Amino acid sequence: HDALSTNPPPSKTHSTDNMAKKKAGWESAFAGGAGAAFARTVIAPLERLRMQMIADPGKYGSMMECMSEIYRQEGVAGYWRGNSINVYRIAPQSAIGFFCKDYYKVKLGDTPLGNNGKPSVLSLAVSSALSGITMMTLTYPLDLVRTRMTTTPDLYTGLLDGCTKIAKEEGLHALFCKGLTAANLFAVPYYGTSFFVLDMMKRNYATYGRTPGNERPVTALQSLPMGAAANMIGCAVAFPFQTAWKRIQVQGFGGRPVRYTGTVQCLSLIIKEEGFFGMFNGLRANLVKLGPTGAIQFWAVDQIKVWMGLSIKG
Repeated sequence: HDALSTNPPPSKTHSTDNMAKKKAGWESAFAGGAGAAFARTVIAPLERLRMQMIADPGKYGSMMECMSEIYRQEGVAGYWRGNSINVYRIAPQSAIGFFCKDYYKVKLGDTPLGNNGKPSVLSLAVSSALSGITMMTLTYPLDLVRTRMTTTPDLYTGLLDGCTKIAKEEGLHALFCKGLTAANLFAVPYYGTSFFVLDMMKRNYATYGRTPGNERPVTALQSLPMGAAANMIGCAVAFPFQTAWKRIQVQGFGGRPVRYTGTVQCLSLIIKEEGFFGMFNGLRANLVKLGPTGAIQFWAVDQIKVWMGLSIKG
């Protein structure tokens, strides 16, 4: 008769776990997109300030002067200019980021980077960086149009108009290549650091002084300070690349001269003309914006996850 197979039948528990992980990944994507859209709408005036300070270095003597000038020229509505397209960009971008972070975390847990099938510190760092590259690359045209619309009034009437004009006037490749290298050089340290720091803070809070299997719960409210700290640390680490990325995107528009051919040349010229700290022009405005953004966004994401019955541990 037929020899008995030595391979055990597929485990129902293993199959159920895989289905649960896939479902949790899509639910995490929804929570990430919705939480980001909510947060960006709340802090839109600070985002406008941040973008303007980066795009026009030296034009404004202070953040208050920049905010006053926006109000004088455009009124209160000016603080939310570009927010709709920012939400169109940030919702799918964050959804992709949160999905990829969980996806890469699970996949890397089964490699030498993992810890017996579980995420290690190294796999958390790598999965965070990979998620940043993935989300930035897939949504780059949205970011390019949004940046130009925010810093240069009346340049485009909307997302479709912006994409069409860029493709027609600069070539289709400009939608995906103009500043993308700098964007990804920014994405690796920024998203890598912020996701990693947040996950590590949650993990350390849950396990500090506790025995294995007896971790303390992490609440959505506790994500407020953790999210603020994670975003601000990520921003400080990656800011020079953001400076190059945004200046490359907006050069040649709104009366700005074309001066940069790439990331390295851009940063070299900034250091030569503005000094080392020229790479950090606008950092203060970024930190003012990113502190509350990170707090609100990660709180909103975790709160949505709680409503959906998902775990919010790192």
